[in-house]
Amino acid sequence: MRLRLAGHLGVRAPDRPLFMASAGHSLAEQIGWMARHGFAGVFDNFLGLRDVDRQAAFGALAADHGMDVGSFALDPIGWATPLWSRDDGESRDAQTRLIEHAGNAASRAGSHTVTCVTGADPDRSRRDQRAMMAANLARLGGMAADAGLTLCVEPVAEAFIPGLLVTRIAEAEEIVAAAGHPAIRVAYDLGHIAIAGDDPAASVRPAPGLVQIADAPGRIDPGAGTIDWRSVLIAIRRSGYDGLIEVELEAMVPGVAGEATLLARLRVLDEMMGEA
Repeated sequence: MRLRLAGHLGVRAPDRPLFMASAGHSLAEQIGWMARHGFAGVFDNFLGLRDVDRQAAFGALAADHGMDVGSFALDPIGWATPLWSRDDGESRDAQTRLIEHAGNAASRAGSHTVTCVTGADPDRSRRDQRAMMAANLARLGGMAADAGLTLCVEPVAEAFIPGLLVTRIAEAEEIVAAAGHPAIRVAYDLGHIAIAGDDPAASVRPAPGLVQIADAPGRIDPGAGTIDWRSVLIAIRRSGYDGLIEVELEAMVPGVAGEATLLARLRVLDEMMGEA
């Protein structure tokens, strides 16, 4: 494929990989299937919850197939709590432990990118919370960089998952700019951007930390919704991004037939990239 697509081993649950009906359930079967079908990479939101042997096996299998390892969730358990907008000692210690844990997991698997999502405290100003999140990320940017990590602030549409702090792409960009550290970047999740009401193609800025795709409404198969993918692919190319494009969704129709349709739609996007 022309697009450097990455399939997943779990985005909504750790036991629900992207091609769970087509590829078999083992790690080796999943990675081998994606490699044979032209995927350049593989990612796992729940990497940090896997045991150390699984993390190492993941990285080894991806390398054996010539695939890159994509992103994972920085905090797959407490992601919806307002941890990153707090400045007390307990919260600072928890933030530091998360970066240390993520660095260890990433080194075993060969990943370099983590997504950072946090909940909103309804009793505090959202602007103040974003400013504190930026300060906390700036404080730990050096630690992340030393571990080979890029921390990507991801906006999540309120209509899809309520209660989170960063819901619009402009808010993520505001936090990253205020943090002012090269290890702190924006995650452009184009599905969330569209669901939130922003134009995905117009939103992509130079040097993204991460690009993830899903169509809207409802995070469905790319090409089955309302996003203008040709314009999006042109915007990604112009941004200079050469990393993996992560397919962060589950097939809109479960089963082998639905997964085959998803794969066909991804191939249409790949053809568009060749024409863009």
